[in-house]
Amino acid sequence: MEVTGYDSDERFYATRYRQGQRTVFSLDLSLTQIASLIPPPTAGRAAEGNRMVKEAHARAFGDYVRIKEDWVAPALVLRAPDIFQFEVKETIGGTEFGVLAFPKLAATDLRILDGQHRILGIHMAIQGIADDLEKARSQVAAAKRHEDNPAVAAQLQLRVDELTAQRERFSKERTSLQIFVEDDQQAYRQMFFDIADNALGITSSVRARFDSRKVVNRSLEEVMKHALLKGRVDPEQDRIGRNNPNLLGAKQVAEIVRTLVVGIDGRIGRRLEDELSEDALVQKTNDFLDVLLEAFPALASVADGDLSPEDLRRTSLLGSTVMLRGLAGVYAELSDRHAFEDEDIVDYFSKLAPHMTGPVTEESIWVAHMDDDVFAVGSFAPRARRQDLKELRDTLVKWAEPTPTWITAPPTALL
Repeated sequence: MEVTGYDSDERFYATRYRQGQRTVFSLDLSLTQIASLIPPPTAGRAAEGNRMVKEAHARAFGDYVRIKEDWVAPALVLRAPDIFQFEVKETIGGTEFGVLAFPKLAATDLRILDGQHRILGIHMAIQGIADDLEKARSQVAAAKRHEDNPAVAAQLQLRVDELTAQRERFSKERTSLQIFVEDDQQAYRQMFFDIADNALGITSSVRARFDSRKVVNRSLEEVMKHALLKGRVDPEQDRIGRNNPNLLGAKQVAEIVRTLVVGIDGRIGRRLEDELSEDALVQKTNDFLDVLLEAFPALASVADGDLSPEDLRRTSLLGSTVMLRGLAGVYAELSDRHAFEDEDIVDYFSKLAPHMTGPVTEESIWVAHMDDDVFAVGSFAPRARRQDLKELRDTLVKWAEPTPTWITAPPTALL
């Protein structure tokens, strides 16, 4: 039997290569090994040459790895002075394969360049598993001690088995680790900037299209086939500028779908995620979009190809993504809580249609009869703050029953 605890060195299979004139070692470690090798970053502090560590972000990654067995993560990137020995076993095309060794007492020289939230999240997840496992075992012991229903003890034991399997998974599943040999402070500050600056990042629209774990996102492909949206959804941009040829971004479509399900200020929690189906979301969104086409001639013209989204934004409040989401909130409120049928909402929205011509004037209903300065004179959209969106929804719901006479009167000062 080989006793390893007394070895003064850490040893791993690794590769060695050059990148940007620096030596780089690449290896893969289990999540448990990562936590053993690299101390947890301190939440609320910024390490030298790195950004502030946010505990919530780290915890979210740890929870993600615990919950999602098909998790995925990029390589962690570390820096260190030249504390390494490397025994080359084979060289292929500029990459050396061999055994990497460094003193255990020098492990503190390993510093994080990229991945501090993931590393802290791994530490938090492992501690969370340990805490949950201790609690679950205690519950099993208590159930047996008090001779509870055997089915109760068996159910509690399933939780112990689940957590034990989770801990085992952390000890076997691995992630890549790159170590750059660099000890110059100015150089590794520049490395951190270069990593962050060259990362393209991901917009909310791209996230909405590709994050299939969210039921709202899974519904998008079918929703975007609707006559109003087909060929008119920007797949990448979160902000839809005045000259964007699309009506909405994928992010805004997802927000509309979510609003139709839980309202403007609601959220889809884990339980609701499990209960909702894509088909139901697609149907409700299509019903809402059908109502818009029937009630607002300008949107029907967009769907027919007779009016471009750019021209709509130059002439109507309906070109505003915020207004469309507000109308989704009104539709959800009227249909779910006020028992309005779609034809009733069409009738009401049709009365609002003449008032959608922009820009907003002092005589318009949006200024004369709406509180809290939701609209500014001369604007083509309501303000985008959540409280303004809620005020827009609440006011339009209030106007729906009974509808004030001034809504049915011809709009004044239309431009």
